[in-house]
Amino acid sequence: MAKFDAMQENFEEITVLGRPALFTDLRIERDTVPEGLYLYEVRGDDDGGSDPVQIAKRILVNHFGSIIVREPIDLPPDGHIDIDSEKDWSFAGGDCRTVKEFREKMQH
Repeated sequence: MAKFDAMQENFEEITVLGRPALFTDLRIERDTVPEGLYLYEVRGDDDGGSDPVQIAKRILVNHFGSIIVREPIDLPPDGHIDIDSEKDWSFAGGDCRTVKEFREKMQH
């Protein structure tokens, strides 16, 4: 399972659980995410994986993608949070495409 460097990839800025995030359908190597940002993986639904349904530190089955956020997501003891793709996830985000741009935007 290939993993990619967060600082070398292009992302899509989205909104997850009411907060700005970066999204890619790739698996991102955790140790390439800069300090102060948080990496989570997203599970797609069982009906072809076309909708995000769960966020966790690590997803093995039905990997939908990876998100990077500025603030940690409070995960329950079981390690994942279920999301509603219509209420909790929006591709109508901003214009950041890189981790560097995202960090700079979030500092303002």
